[in-house]
Amino acid sequence: MPDIKKATNHLEPLSHLDAQMALYFPGRPGRMGVQDMPEAPVIRAERHRLRHWLSTNLKIQWNKRVSRIEEDDQGVTVFFEDGTSASGDILVGADGIKSVVREHVTGKPNSELLKVVPLAAIVGEVTLSGEQFKRQLALGHSAYVYVSPDLGFWNFCALHHVLPDGVSGKHYWMFMQPDVRVAEPDHWLQTATQEEKLDHVMKAVAKMPAQFRELFELTPVEGIRKQPHVWRDLELESLPAGRVVLVGDAAHAMTPFRGEGGYHAFIDSLNLSKILSRPGFDVKDSEAVRAAVSEYNAEMLERGTDAVRNSRNEQGARKTKDGKLMSAGQVVRPLPEVAIVLPPVQA
Repeated sequence: MPDIKKATNHLEPLSHLDAQMALYFPGRPGRMGVQDMPEAPVIRAERHRLRHWLSTNLKIQWNKRVSRIEEDDQGVTVFFEDGTSASGDILVGADGIKSVVREHVTGKPNSELLKVVPLAAIVGEVTLSGEQFKRQLALGHSAYVYVSPDLGFWNFCALHHVLPDGVSGKHYWMFMQPDVRVAEPDHWLQTATQEEKLDHVMKAVAKMPAQFRELFELTPVEGIRKQPHVWRDLELESLPAGRVVLVGDAAHAMTPFRGEGGYHAFIDSLNLSKILSRPGFDVKDSEAVRAAVSEYNAEMLERGTDAVRNSRNEQGARKTKDGKLMSAGQVVRPLPEVAIVLPPVQA
């Protein structure tokens, strides 16, 4: 496998900048946050680069949709909508928040299992260059949050990835307000135009300091996501132990507020791999498979459920038992000011 940090880093080709998530608090000078450093590494991976890295040396068949799953003591078979099927010893369901594999394992529809997070969300995207790009990088190389409960909304502003020229990048923001009716079919966001969504956001962010309004102000109407976005998460109390296993969002879908969804998917996969590759483990022995999957499920469900609850209830930074702020799995600390230097613009 190629080096994961170099292959997936959303800051490439600006390799002199470290992944960094910043937090700003009204009335508090300076900024807090987390930053990639040897004693506390942080990898901010761009999604498509990460998928490419994960596909190294793998032959992937795309556009397969599961229609049904059959399992017994001899193995498991997956049947697809295109008429094909695949058989094996164990099926790992890593098919995301709308997991069909989860419905098979639990015997319940996703509509019954997924919980609506009462937040109305509006998402914007914009490409910046030059001085505008530099100002956003200065606020937070990877992302930043202006933390002020008095505003009545929660915001997350982030760099998607740097463009190959090194002097511009794609940014996005998420604007969220508490709203218990967000999933109702007659909610205003279901039919709101891009202009109406942007107008709503601009009226709300007018209360913010100028440097934190800029990303919203630079976003064009066409940069507003058309599709309504309703956050949902998942808490599973138990899972049967058999030849079908769940990992990632299929097992513990969570809101993105702490940036831990991908992290827990990796932990799930590594833990499951370790258990199934123990010396002497016989994948043909159904009792051994059930014991191994039961062990995996117990740890995964406890860890995953805790992460789901923390992410839902503690938007942004949270505190540890000893009162320290946490973000992206690291202890929040003062962040140094770093001059943003971009490569010369090519003629």
